[in-house]
Amino acid sequence: MMELVWLIALFRIFSATQAQASLPEPILEVENNLEEGEEANFQCTMKYAGPEEVSLEIRNKTTKLDSCVQTNTPFPKVTCRPEITMDFQKMEIFCVARLEVRSKTKTLHVRYCPKEVTWVEGETKSFHCKAEGYPTPNVTCSKDSKTYKEGEIFTVSRSMAGLYSCRATNFDTSTEKVTVKVQFRPSVLNIKGPPNFLVSEDENVILTCEAEGDPAPTYSWNTPTADVEILDDSRTVNIRGMKPAHVGRYTCNAQNKHGNDTKTEQLTMPGYNRGQKSEQYWCIVILMVIFSCLISSIYS
Repeated sequence: MMELVWLIALFRIFSATQAQASLPEPILEVENNLEEGEEANFQCTMKYAGPEEVSLEIRNKTTKLDSCVQTNTPFPKVTCRPEITMDFQKMEIFCVARLEVRSKTKTLHVRYCPKEVTWVEGETKSFHCKAEGYPTPNVTCSKDSKTYKEGEIFTVSRSMAGLYSCRATNFDTSTEKVTVKVQFRPSVLNIKGPPNFLVSEDENVILTCEAEGDPAPTYSWNTPTADVEILDDSRTVNIRGMKPAHVGRYTCNAQNKHGNDTKTEQLTMPGYNRGQKSEQYWCIVILMVIFSCLISSIYS
């Protein structure tokens, strides 16, 4: 049996070689008096009308010419219209003919259902799981108690993330698993800090920002003073010894490639109003009243 296979293969090679040897010589036509910057017109024709397809190629020793178009009626002919440069000076070109023997055509049928997809919350999407068959299969994708038809349009929410079972059904059933990942813009959940964000003077303070998002968000802060420490994760502000300058608004910014979100908390100190002790304020007021009384008594 193996010997028969080898004999058939050798016969096919011999037949192709014989056909190649029997091809008439291609005829190459070129223009004379070429000028740099102009478009040339080179043609190669071969008077061959056999059943096999012939490809023609105009080339030099190393490469084939570009800007070429082949036609096959009534005979194979290729026309090349390259732009002439100084590289063509004394170039030797020739035409090559090749006999192409093709197999019978086979039609491919591909069932497509991606193993994993990534969507963004708020976008409109659909499942693209197609199947061929007769009758045409009905395709659905399901997770938990929710089912979507193939091609059905919906708005993506983060709750849609998970593993889906996509099923094609006619007289038979075929199932594929699809993992759905959902990305979404950040949302700042809260800023953790001392109770009521009320801090005594010289007390150490830590403020931590908590946010969700996919991809994981990055963080930055707006603070009333630069005299604070931002830790390496950028989520945390560290104040070593609370001072009046630290009183004010602390804003956490969370961002990823889909957007950003912010949240602000007001850090205060007992007895301070905009960074000034209320006791000092009232002392100043009392002193001003006493001073006014003394002035009045002098001129009365």
